[in-house]
Amino acid sequence: MTSNNRARALKRTADLGEGSSSPSKSLPQGVNRSVVRALGILVDVSRADKPQSFVDLQTKLKLPKASLHKLLFTLESLNFLRRDEETGRYSMGWAAYEISAGAARPVDILSIVSPVMHRLVEEHNETGHIGVLDGAEEIILERVDPPHQVIRLAIGRRTPAYCSSGGLATLAVRGEAAVAALPDKLKTLTPNTVKTRKALQARLKDIRRSGFALDLEEAYAGVRCVGVAIDVPGWPAASMSFSLPLQRASMKRLEQLAAPLLRAAREVESVLVVTPRS
Repeated sequence: MTSNNRARALKRTADLGEGSSSPSKSLPQGVNRSVVRALGILVDVSRADKPQSFVDLQTKLKLPKASLHKLLFTLESLNFLRRDEETGRYSMGWAAYEISAGAARPVDILSIVSPVMHRLVEEHNETGHIGVLDGAEEIILERVDPPHQVIRLAIGRRTPAYCSSGGLATLAVRGEAAVAALPDKLKTLTPNTVKTRKALQARLKDIRRSGFALDLEEAYAGVRCVGVAIDVPGWPAASMSFSLPLQRASMKRLEQLAAPLLRAAREVESVLVVTPRS
């Protein structure tokens, strides 16, 4: 199904919801109303730019409260929705990602990783980035900004992978050939950038042991980052990372952020490993 066809299908699913009052958008005979309602909830949550509350969904979908409670409980129980215990707000669950992944193509890795990065940014209030390894360079595919903590690294920018946390993490799992092809003396972006190929190789060994990489003002002065790799055969080596201003980026804080990144990366890998590429 093309992206245009998918968009039309999603729109029709939303239009079939109970909130529609147009006769032309009434339900065809034989359509299961409960299924339509459940799909309408999933479409609404997937399109929202932040997790949705019960009131948000009830207002938009115009469903009876009792019906909405049952539908949300069912979708959460089946892991199609995830409910934050502190806020009570709903975001997409892993079962929904697995269905999406089933029809994924090589360029769709961002569509699988992006919702996870959005969730992490929402939970930890730090700027997140998604990157992929291309030879010895890292390409930033997406930046996810929390409301008040913004580190503006340009989307689509290329930097030497050995300068960034995401790049270092992906080099550690998939970059042996690229590292071997680098010159003995490396181009540096700041005084903190690793300076030689030999020093880089030693550092990558440490990253493989810990599972995460740190960028301590190595790409940009005043910015520290922590990143992890997403490593699944047949898919590009990708990364998820947090970027923090120096004044808030203690080593303790960076190590604290590494733990949820590592858990999220393993979750993404569990989806990608069963996702066909064609």
